[in-house]
Amino acid sequence: MSDDGRTSFSSFIDLVEHTRLGRSHHAVVELLLRLATEVEALRQALADPRVPEGVRASYRDAHARTVTLAHNSAGPSGGAEKILRAYFNRDSGTDRLAPELDMAARLGAGPEELAALRTRLEEVEMYT
Repeated sequence: MSDDGRTSFSSFIDLVEHTRLGRSHHAVVELLLRLATEVEALRQALADPRVPEGVRASYRDAHARTVTLAHNSAGPSGGAEKILRAYFNRDSGTDRLAPELDMAARLGAGPEELAALRTRLEEVEMYT
C-alpha cells in the first residue's frame, strides 16, 4: 500500500466517481481503463518465459529506467511530469510533432524515415 493509503479498490472507486461528472469524464476514464488493460496484457506477454531472454532483459531494463524516472522528484516537477514528456512537449514553442518523431527515432528511424513520417503526418492533418 502506498503512503496515501491508495489501493486498487480505492482507485477504482475514484474512477467510478469521476465518470459521474459527465460524458467527457466517462470517456476519459473508459480510455484510461482500456489503455491499462492493454498495457497489462503487454506486460504479461513480455513476462512470459517463452519470450526470448534478450527481449525480456530489454523490457526489464526499460521498466527499471522508467519507474526510476517516475519516482524522480528532482527539479521543478515530479516524476509523473517527466513521464508525460514522452507524450507531450515540455515547452509550448516546441515542434508539435516532436513526441511522435522522437519515438520513431528511439525505434531506430533514420533522418529520411523521420522526414517521410513528418511529411505524412502533416499531410493527414490537412484531411477534412
